[in-house]
Amino acid sequence: MVRVADTLSSAKPKASGRRRGRIVFWVIFAVAAVCFIVSVLWFRSIARSYYQPSFAMENSIQPGDRMFVDTGLDVRHGDLVILSLPQSGTGALPYVRRVIGLQGDRVACCDASGRVTVNNKPLSESYVYPGDQPSIAPFSATLGKGQIWVLGDHRSIAIDSRMWGPVPAADVVGRVAAISRGISLHFLSTPQTFITAGLAPPDGRTPNFIWPVVLNLLATLALLILIVLGITRTVIRRRRQRRGTPPRPSLDAPTVFP
Repeated sequence: MVRVADTLSSAKPKASGRRRGRIVFWVIFAVAAVCFIVSVLWFRSIARSYYQPSFAMENSIQPGDRMFVDTGLDVRHGDLVILSLPQSGTGALPYVRRVIGLQGDRVACCDASGRVTVNNKPLSESYVYPGDQPSIAPFSATLGKGQIWVLGDHRSIAIDSRMWGPVPAADVVGRVAAISRGISLHFLSTPQTFITAGLAPPDGRTPNFIWPVVLNLLATLALLILIVLGITRTVIRRRRQRRGTPPRPSLDAPTVFP
C-alpha cells in the first residue's frame, strides 16, 4: 500500500539535505574569503616592494621589474639588496646592488684574468651584463666593522662601491628575495660562484613573505572552485525548472490500495 504521507515524508529528508548542503557551501566560501583577505593584509604587513627604475642591474633586474624584499638581517655574499643611502639635499634614496664583500673581507679587482676577487678567491660572475668587464677601474679595499662592498651587475653604467667606497651594512633595507616581471614571479638564490668559492653556503632560505603567498594561492583556488560549483548547480537547477517537475501529490489525493 502506498500512501501520500509516505511520499511527502520521503521528500523532507531531500529538502533538509539540500539546506545543509547550502549552509556548508556558504560556510566554506566565507572561510576562503576571509583567508584571502587575511593573506593580502599579512603580505602587505611583512613584505616591502620596490620598482627598479634604472638599468644598473641588468640583466638580473630589468627596468620596471617589481622587487619583493625580505627584511630579515640574513645578508650573504651574492645577495641583491636594497640600500637606503643618504644623499645631500634629497634625503635617502633606495638603490639595489649586489653584495660582493662583507665585514672583514678584502675585495679587489682585477686579477691576472680580469676577475674580481674576495679574499684572493676569484669570482666567475655570470650575472655581469654581457660584454661588460668586471670593472674598468681597479680597486682594492679591506672592509671594516659594519661595512659591505656592493656592485651593480651592469658594471659599465652602475654607480656603486667603486665610487662610494664601502657602504654601511646598517643602510641595508633588506635582500631582494623575488622579482615580479609581467605575470611571472622569480625567486632569487645565491649565485653559484660564491658557493664554489666557499664564501656562501647553498641557499636554502625561505622568504618570510612566502606563507601569505601560499595562503593567498590556496584561498584563491578554493574560491574559484566554489564559484564554479555554485554556477554549475544554479544552471542545473534552472534547467530542471524550465523542463518542469512532476506535481507533488496533494494531501486530498485518494489513498491507493493494491
